[in-house]
Amino acid sequence: MTIWWLTLLGLCLNLNLGSALQVPQHNCETYFSYYRESDGAFIGVFTAPRAGVNSLSWEVVFTAHGTDQASTVSSLKPYPDKERAFAKIRSGERGEVFVRFQDFGNELPKLVRAEFNDQVLCQNDEYEAPSSTMTRRQSMSTTTRITEVPKVLVVQSRPLSQSPPVLQSHPVPNIPNSFSNPFFSQNIPKIESDYEECGVEGFAPLQIGGDLVTRGQYPWLAALYEGGSSAIYKCVVTVISKRTVITAAHCIYGKSASQLWVYLGRHDRNENPENGASLVSVSNVLTPSGYEGSPVPDADVGLLVLTYAMVYTKYIRPLCLWGSNMGVPPNEGDTGAVAGWGFDRSVQKTRFPKTVSVQLVPRDQCLKEMKRAEDFITRRTVCAGNSESHGPCFGDSGAALIVLRNNRWHVRGVVSLSPRQGDICDLSKYVIYCDVAKHIDWVRQNMVM
Repeated sequence: MTIWWLTLLGLCLNLNLGSALQVPQHNCETYFSYYRESDGAFIGVFTAPRAGVNSLSWEVVFTAHGTDQASTVSSLKPYPDKERAFAKIRSGERGEVFVRFQDFGNELPKLVRAEFNDQVLCQNDEYEAPSSTMTRRQSMSTTTRITEVPKVLVVQSRPLSQSPPVLQSHPVPNIPNSFSNPFFSQNIPKIESDYEECGVEGFAPLQIGGDLVTRGQYPWLAALYEGGSSAIYKCVVTVISKRTVITAAHCIYGKSASQLWVYLGRHDRNENPENGASLVSVSNVLTPSGYEGSPVPDADVGLLVLTYAMVYTKYIRPLCLWGSNMGVPPNEGDTGAVAGWGFDRSVQKTRFPKTVSVQLVPRDQCLKEMKRAEDFITRRTVCAGNSESHGPCFGDSGAALIVLRNNRWHVRGVVSLSPRQGDICDLSKYVIYCDVAKHIDWVRQNMVM
């Protein structure tokens, strides 16, 4: 009944507004409707596809013409308000959420994608550039509430008698046996958890040509550690949801989840524990069926599912996934960036992450200039380089090749292979990345929100 009512309102809105306001067409009428409130404000209401669900996770994407439209869509909130929304869920009705539209001119933002509990409900084409894309996420449950970022820096999934690992000979505070997990304490009241918009870069240093990454500039940047009672840094990983990070398959293939740790919000590798960062355990290791430890980067992409959902902060936020309808330039040419803690020119481990700008090049050009690498360059890889011979090196494996589209950073690839020159990388050549854009369906099907 709720769905029919909202759909009817959406139809009435389309009929009554005439030419004064353009209401975009979409194919999600069963789950979404535009609605005009009594005060004249416009909202968009989403209804869960089924009743009796007490844990709801939404991801919705809107697009609008122009590059300065990110603020036209508000955050996603319970509908019509938190109290009544939770009352409906507890009574077994379909949960609802909504966004508020503001300062949008004469055309409402268009719904591009709606996803509920990892199920895609509907999809529509994005607008061509110049345009803005706005992703909003919301999780709500009748059994779990997180009111603020926990004061504990280490979240553990092992038995409480087992201490977290020691990282690079710097001790991490032990969690006492009486500690109860802050994410699942029954004494914490219930509330929804609101997600930040993905792909939003933080503050960058004011220097020309510098490669320093400031704290929080790339809040999706995280580090992978491996070990039991002690752990060492292995690779770069990237946050793509509250429960999932992406990296290279060769960093995690054949590894036990119990031996892997993800350091979210990581910046200074010499500081343990690091303020504002969280060392999180892993519950699942995923690599494509086509990857079996082969050095060919064709399927060198992997996912780590974290034991508990992270809390987004100014230092911890997700990178946007490559959209299935975004496409790639026919002859490449995108400018991207890569960041990580890899070796410097003196073959020394870096304390702070560094970033470099790289140019993506067509496959034919990569094959022409790197004939010895023809076995590793396929239609599911992408090459990128830097005219100053700067780029990722040992220790940067798994780092995301990011591309800026519509003012937001998206993951296009992950660092897989680099030509070698003695003890260091030969960055006068191209670095080969696994093309995540060619694996995006696998990523979406296997990631956990």
